[in-house]
Amino acid sequence: MRRTGFRLAALPLALFGLLGGGVMLAVEVNSPVAPQAPDFAHLTLGSGYGMNYGGIGLSFEFNPRLPRKLGTGIHRFMSLALGVGYFPEGGLAYSFGIHVYPLGRGLFLQPRLGLQYGVVAVVADGWDDDERRAEGAAFGAGFLLRWARRIFVDADIHFIVPVEWEMDDLQGGRLRFSAGLRYRL
Repeated sequence: MRRTGFRLAALPLALFGLLGGGVMLAVEVNSPVAPQAPDFAHLTLGSGYGMNYGGIGLSFEFNPRLPRKLGTGIHRFMSLALGVGYFPEGGLAYSFGIHVYPLGRGLFLQPRLGLQYGVVAVVADGWDDDERRAEGAAFGAGFLLRWARRIFVDADIHFIVPVEWEMDDLQGGRLRFSAGLRYRL
């Protein structure tokens, strides 16, 4: 089994960070185009499958409300995500990252971009549980669909970049699907 260094994931991570920051700066918070999301922080709890959920598991997404000095409207365009779950062939898994909503929150259909780090795949020929999980970065695009007032359905497609393993050693390809049902607390 071949391992690669972290330098393989460094360039895409930097490019995605610049893209996400540029999209957020390009949308003016007080413009008439920006949706008027609730002016408070909120937490959503979800259950599903994929990178957002750490395999089969739970996901927590928090929209932080920053102090006015730091940009009070940023919570309309980004959220912090944490997923904790289980891969049947690889054991416990996790993911954490950020979701950027270029059009803002509060719409019926909310497109989003995501950058996450965690367990991205299962190694095909691992010897123990730690060796069977491949960690790395995942870049995704997807949407959040408001099904009811507090109930959402989400779906994303992630492009994975494993940190230690070659793609030949992993089960599946570079594109991974994630979907689940969320409830806003």
